[in-house]
Amino acid sequence: MADVLKLWLGRHGEAMDPDTAHSDFERTLTSTGRRQVSELARWLLERESAPELVLHSPLVRARQTAETIAEAIGGSVVLMEDPVLSPGFSTASLVNRLQNAGVSKVVCIGHQPDIGRCLSDLTGTRAYVVPGTLAGIEFQGGPSIGGGALRWLADPFWFGG
Repeated sequence: MADVLKLWLGRHGEAMDPDTAHSDFERTLTSTGRRQVSELARWLLERESAPELVLHSPLVRARQTAETIAEAIGGSVVLMEDPVLSPGFSTASLVNRLQNAGVSKVVCIGHQPDIGRCLSDLTGTRAYVVPGTLAGIEFQGGPSIGGGALRWLADPFWFGG
């Protein structure tokens, strides 16, 4: 594990209305959600070094968000579904996963209210986490609950709503 871990923690992009989907699991990103996530990722990559690993929940909208981010990153980024990010996940389970990830820069895409709670647990910061939000968190000496420093919080609405 690296001495410093940089985490992009985020909520999936804007998804189709739940009333129009066959199931919550199958909800897909809207075209606006895809565009916002893509533009946000490109904007961040102009300011941050690229993550090595992109983890996402098994739900379709989280996978599509992670794929959009991975596409913007390009290169040899590893994209992986991880049940640890399924709805209802605990911050402790994510910290354990990050401790064993073997990388120094990682993206994790999940769902509300878990992402907001996790952001608070890791950094002490409370924020309104709309779809497509990404938080840049840095850990010195490895990930831990309460051990993260929030470096930035990027809002998808900067890129059109």
